[in-house]
Amino acid sequence: MPVEATAPLDHRGRIVWAVIWMIGAIVSFTAMAVAGRAASRSMDAVQITVWRTLIGLIILAVIVKAQGLAFSGLNSRRPGLQLVRSLIHFAAQLSWLYALTRMTLAELTAIEFTAPLWVALLAPFLLSEQMTVRRAGAAALGFIGVLIVVRPGAIPLSEGTPFGMIAAVGYALSMVMTKRLLRGDSAFTILFWMQGLQLLIGLAIVLGSALAGYGHGLVLPDQVTFAWLVALGILGLTAHYALTKAFTFADATIVAPMDFLRLPLIAAVGMIVYAEPLDFWVLGGGAVVVLANILNIRGERARAGNI
Repeated sequence: MPVEATAPLDHRGRIVWAVIWMIGAIVSFTAMAVAGRAASRSMDAVQITVWRTLIGLIILAVIVKAQGLAFSGLNSRRPGLQLVRSLIHFAAQLSWLYALTRMTLAELTAIEFTAPLWVALLAPFLLSEQMTVRRAGAAALGFIGVLIVVRPGAIPLSEGTPFGMIAAVGYALSMVMTKRLLRGDSAFTILFWMQGLQLLIGLAIVLGSALAGYGHGLVLPDQVTFAWLVALGILGLTAHYALTKAFTFADATIVAPMDFLRLPLIAAVGMIVYAEPLDFWVLGGGAVVVLANILNIRGERARAGNI
């Protein structure tokens, strides 16, 4: 019942639902990496971003019409924050797509996983969430696992490393702003605004570059690339919707570290699909990351029992 769902004693159940939604987000984000790399073979990052958001917006519009909803019901209480979040997320997404073809999937994902650390540091200041010792410790332990995988100083940094870092910081800021937007907007509203605003941003860049003589405008993809773009658009929607729903059930500093579980999965995909090396460092670092998530979730469930 609605009243029971919001009762304090249901805190444990809310953590479980946060985990379930994050599993959906993790699977979707992993599949996105495969689709994004395939599309990158014939299109640049800006073009992919525009087509992905266009496809995603069309799908969302169809959903709205199919349910008989009015588009006026998707008005945001914070359009300014929606725009800032979309600009930051667009830059992060562009950087991620650029880095995607310039480093292994495991390396890129490991760098991405500095994002929860940034969330843990930013959320107390921007969201007024409580920074407990257990939460900070879980984030720090997860970051140690990432360092084991990346081994800074032991192996040379790839061309995509700085762009991966830009993506990580951008995604962290996007996560924090998503949590803030959820105080007045629904998950679907946030998703709809993100697709619409990012489409306008992408078109402005593409068309502006063409008018300035530095591009050819919006490029039509071939059939195979278009299929990958459709997959990318669908997976992007499911990933961000699942991530946003996870935030409705738990604090940002709880949800964000769960994404560490994506590392061993993406490393396995890289090995199987792209023959990327999978060594002891990746396995060992992944194990530390998983441990950090387990400790974080168990700590929240234990805290819930004391409420």
